[in-house]
Amino acid sequence: MPENAYTDGLAPHPRGREVVYAFEKIAAISFGGLALYLAATEPLGWLPFVLGALAAFVMLFVNWPYGAFLELLIAASIPRWIIPIHSWKAKPEHFVVAAVGLVALFRIIARKQEWKSLGKVEFLLLALLAMNFITSIMVSPNRVSSLRWVLLLTLAVSPFFLLLQIIRTEEQLDKLMVLWLWVGAFGALFGIFCFLSHLAFRTEFGVTIVDFLGFMQEVHGSLWEPNIFGSYCTCFAVMFLFYFLDGAPKNPWHLAGFFLTTVGGLLSLARQGWVCLISVGTLVLLYNLRRRTIRLKHLAPILASVLITLVVGVMTMADLSERIAGLTGEAAEDPTVVRRVGMLALAMQDIVQHPVVGLGTGSLGLLYIADSDSTYEGVDKAWLGSLFVGIMHDTGLIGIGIFIWFTVELGRRAWRVLAAPVRAPARTAVGALSAGVLVFLIAYQFTDASTFALTWVQFGLMGVALRLAEVRSGPNLASI
Repeated sequence: MPENAYTDGLAPHPRGREVVYAFEKIAAISFGGLALYLAATEPLGWLPFVLGALAAFVMLFVNWPYGAFLELLIAASIPRWIIPIHSWKAKPEHFVVAAVGLVALFRIIARKQEWKSLGKVEFLLLALLAMNFITSIMVSPNRVSSLRWVLLLTLAVSPFFLLLQIIRTEEQLDKLMVLWLWVGAFGALFGIFCFLSHLAFRTEFGVTIVDFLGFMQEVHGSLWEPNIFGSYCTCFAVMFLFYFLDGAPKNPWHLAGFFLTTVGGLLSLARQGWVCLISVGTLVLLYNLRRRTIRLKHLAPILASVLITLVVGVMTMADLSERIAGLTGEAAEDPTVVRRVGMLALAMQDIVQHPVVGLGTGSLGLLYIADSDSTYEGVDKAWLGSLFVGIMHDTGLIGIGIFIWFTVELGRRAWRVLAAPVRAPARTAVGALSAGVLVFLIAYQFTDASTFALTWVQFGLMGVALRLAEVRSGPNLASI
């Protein structure tokens, strides 16, 4: 496949390489000087941030685009750590997304990198962002707060567009998918380490103690909170499962990754993650069984991984049985379920009164206060667990219509690619990424994490994989 198979507009220029190298040298010297100045003049508490920023800057230019992409993946997987700047609680992903975007933009302007035209899904996502800006300016109960949240949302969504410009070939996509899977496996492994440390030494690093649930211990690892960690692990679990079943020969690394992420999802005590693992995992299995014959010796280790996870979970987690009971008839008595239903009721009242354009980004938290027994670590603003209801509350029927159109368009294209007879790395990536996206869409109806970059890294990779798979399949898609 030619490298510029789906590019247009600005093409690379021979002098672009020299200009970019000069920029990189100047930027490196300037940043190094700033780092030394901060280290010499600021308290030692800043030193880890300075060293981390210096390492991140160096990684940004190492073996482009892989260094930058790896940095983006890591930053998207550690939203738990914040850098307070006045009233802004900045996350590593905010800085990394901005830095990668600036470098990519400079490379395009210097004509060292080609500009790729935007497609329908990109314009739909831009329209949704524009709708957030419009409603926040026009109808928000607090314009400044809503616009700040829209800016943070824009930073979170930016990887969707960055990945389109960065990834050009199937070879690059394949390498970046390997990096993404490794990051997910290490994220789950870190959560497991936090749980073992809590079990052995009663540490609370990476573990949330939920006092209003009888001091229940839930693992959040490097993610914002346990439910998001559960969704994160489940997303990678179904991707590992797809790669393992689709691969020929079977890669034991994919099986090991499935086991690690399944354990991580269990330790989170996130019930929506368990439901997604069962439902989406079953779809992955049925899809691969329909397309090819899978031997029992390949299914046996998958089943064994799940059973071992359950046995170990029951033996080591005192709260596991209670959370499992929450999936049955006792769900109505769960305070977290009651809280979510209460927030949904408040949101629906607002939606009925403002159905067309909503009330602006983050408006529910501006209008209501959360119950004192349902907050996490001092977060007292009301929040919605449902992604779809949240979009309707913020941007009305127009916004939810755009988002549904966006997801349906991605799903339609994925269906066509997965139904095509062509077997290629990009098609496998489409299958795995589609399974992960489906996990997010289901799980985010209970705990929404669409304001974090990890969500849009997943969506962005899916969009790029679809483009590359469609180019390879070509006429084969026309008959589907």
